[in-house]
Amino acid sequence: MKNLVFLAYSIAFTVMIACNSQRKDAKELADSINQTKDTSTVTADMITVRDNEAEFATNAADAGLAEINLANLAISKTSNEQIKSYANMMLKEHGAANDELMALAKSKNITLPVAMSKEHQKNRDELDQKTGADFDKKYASLMEEDHVKVLAFMEHQARKGTDPDLKAFAVKMVPVINVHLNAIRKIKDSLK
Repeated sequence: MKNLVFLAYSIAFTVMIACNSQRKDAKELADSINQTKDTSTVTADMITVRDNEAEFATNAADAGLAEINLANLAISKTSNEQIKSYANMMLKEHGAANDELMALAKSKNITLPVAMSKEHQKNRDELDQKTGADFDKKYASLMEEDHVKVLAFMEHQARKGTDPDLKAFAVKMVPVINVHLNAIRKIKDSLK
């Protein structure tokens, strides 16, 4: 029976991809896969959360992937010790959060993106073209913008989430994201 269900999802997934002429980025693809999973039953092969809960997880994973990717870029390009220190904090703390989220998603059969979304990739490509002080300012600006967005959807999930595990993850992450946001704002102010 499990093989039959897996085969049905595989076929549906293949048809969905074949019928969609626009290429999706990793986050859009993960969201699409999650939407095709049955939420009405709770078995090992089925997603166990609502679409909006799965979308929260894919948004959080996409943001985490971007933070790590941009942090690696910052470490390799900047000579500013504040930026390097901040980027190392991003690697450590977003890396741990991503690991926790991946385990949580696996337990709920949520598909997460494996690469950054087009938006984050575009930002990374633009940042990669910068050097010196221009790089540092752009990185700080991107980190501030990203953390404002992440804080908003984490706070929303912490308040309105219906899945207790994803809600607990968001509650745990809100103060962490606040620390990141305040830290990058101080760095950004020092770069003026």
